Amino acid sequence: MVQDGRPGTGWHPVRAGLSVVAAGAAAGLAVEFHVLGWTSIPGNSCGGRYRPCPDGTAPTLLLAFALTFTGYIALLVTIGRFVDRRSGKALPAVLAVLGVLCALWPGWQAYLWLRGPVLDLAWRAGPDRPSSVRAEGVWTVGEHGSTVVRVRTDALVAYDAHDGDRRWTLRAPVRESVCGMSGGVAGGVGLIAFARHGRACDTVWGVDTRTGRKLWERRITGINTGEDGVLAADGRVALALTGTGVRAYGLTDGRPRWTADLRGGATGETCAPRVVSAARGTTRVVVTCRTGERDGARLVTLDTATGKRRAARALPVESPVDTAVVIAADPFTLLLKERDERGVAAVLSYPDDDGDPVRIPLSADDEDLDLQGATGEGFTAQPALRAAISGRTLVVATVKPGGYSADHVSGYALRDGRRVWRAGADDAAALASIGQGRVAVLGTNGRLWTFDAADGHRIGEDDGVMVRDNPLSERLRLLRTAGTWIVVNGEGTEQPPLYGLR
Repeated sequence: MVQDGRPGTGWHPVRAGLSVVAAGAAAGLAVEFHVLGWTSIPGNSCGGRYRPCPDGTAPTLLLAFALTFTGYIALLVTIGRFVDRRSGKALPAVLAVLGVLCALWPGWQAYLWLRGPVLDLAWRAGPDRPSSVRAEGVWTVGEHGSTVVRVRTDALVAYDAHDGDRRWTLRAPVRESVCGMSGGVAGGVGLIAFARHGRACDTVWGVDTRTGRKLWERRITGINTGEDGVLAADGRVALALTGTGVRAYGLTDGRPRWTADLRGGATGETCAPRVVSAARGTTRVVVTCRTGERDGARLVTLDTATGKRRAARALPVESPVDTAVVIAADPFTLLLKERDERGVAAVLSYPDDDGDPVRIPLSADDEDLDLQGATGEGFTAQPALRAAISGRTLVVATVKPGGYSADHVSGYALRDGRRVWRAGADDAAALASIGQGRVAVLGTNGRLWTFDAADGHRIGEDDGVMVRDNPLSERLRLLRTAGTWIVVNGEGTEQPPLYGLR
């Protein structure tokens, strides 16, 4: 109440003005938290195990509603009192707006703290056309993996890892589809095999992955159609696995180098090479054999440059081999599973001297190794295994007994096969070794975890980085190249063929 033309007792203009500013700040935070909270929800819907909301969404919205009521009431009270004691409505309005503006930056910082780290979609490649194609494998080439080559059934397409722009496209021969590829490139050269429908996989190209130019072409009869691990590149040599052995060619010119016959020599024994792998001048071939009614297999080691046989060791199988997939060429690590349900079902890791392998069973007392994951199409020429090797540790997705999806990742020491650590990672969809002794795990629930491969220590935030709007297909590969996380999908129609995250 005003007496003698002066404000009533207890009224202080500075304190009154600050109270209006504070009320405006509360109202401004309410509006800001509403906007940030609701817009952070991917696809306007989240919640639950398979589509969790970003960290901080719930507390942000709770704060937004709480500040809506308190800020609105505080504004009404403080502005009312200010106007009662001082004529004019312009000044309190200005003070309220000042409070709103002052709250914006602190509110943003508070939201970032509540939300935690987030990866956003940096770029996405256009959909696959025609829609019937799928990914057969992927290579990373160039300095720091600056180029990603996605091998489709009908073409090789190279993308810039920084912005997703297409660098080059190399089409498959007319009416032919990709039926095999080398696991990696050597000296910038990768190997691709093609086949016509229902015909043999016998056309092999050497491709300069930096330019997309075909360097040479060879017709090689007897390549195992539909199998992965039929081509390998190492040093200056291109290797092709045939029904009788291995043929070597010049990596850059395709000229014949040597031939190794691996059909065996024992009486009545029939052998066939199954998988070839090469690294650091050493080629290893898994050969399956049959003698009468008995089945067996062996691992043959060759010198990559000359084809000279260095060693041959029996593999511990007594029934037909159903699965033989190379997890890593160096150190040589093999996923081996035979048809006998009581037979070998394990990861075998061999020392450099090809001594006795370390065996890691696919099924343990408290978990099962889930290397191959979903059964959807894609990555048939180069399997998208849910496993990665960093140093001397195999990191693999695992599922608890009776479970349906991978809920943990575990680290197994390749020196003795012991499990050295285990960590929770719901629905691990892809694993990748990213250097510096670290392994990254991407979950279908939109989380990205980074682990120290040696001890399983989580690097960064404990709950993992939230990936917003992550369009994942059933089969995918995770890459870390040129400072960007890249997800390569097996099918690229409903979801993008690949996209970058930062």
